[in-house]
Amino acid sequence: MENASKALIMAGGILIAIMVASLFVYLFTTYGSQAKDMYDRIYERQKTEALNEYTQYEGTTENTIYDVVTVINKAQDNNESLNLTSGQRGYITVKITNGASIYGINNSSLQTVDNEDISKMLDEYAKSGARFSCNVVSTDDGLISSVVFKVDHYDTGSP
Repeated sequence: MENASKALIMAGGILIAIMVASLFVYLFTTYGSQAKDMYDRIYERQKTEALNEYTQYEGTTENTIYDVVTVINKAQDNNESLNLTSGQRGYITVKITNGASIYGINNSSLQTVDNEDISKMLDEYAKSGARFSCNVVSTDDGLISSVVFKVDHYDTGSP
């Protein structure tokens, strides 16, 4: 009889241990999925805020070279802070289509220009009173891949 009571106590202890372990597993999965949902919401909010930084230039043909330079700086900061190289997911390219060839500056990869080239661009486009329209190109998952400015007005100064 004494062995039977010890066996029942052991069986009860094992059942309690299984119940406690099950409770921990349940809590872990529940709080784990809630944490994942929270991180997903934070990621989506950050992505939306980042997208808004670039899309504010869309829909107008009155962007100046200063707006273009602002976007170039944002793209450079994004690419450098995330340690991205061309072709990687999240890398942002800035272009000017139909822009004037200014001192050999490549208008298709402005996110790589240095401060000296930016100064040259500022001088040339500011003198001409250039105005730009903007198109933000996103990937399927909503990340920005490129920002394309198109010269809508460029006064060459000739009559």
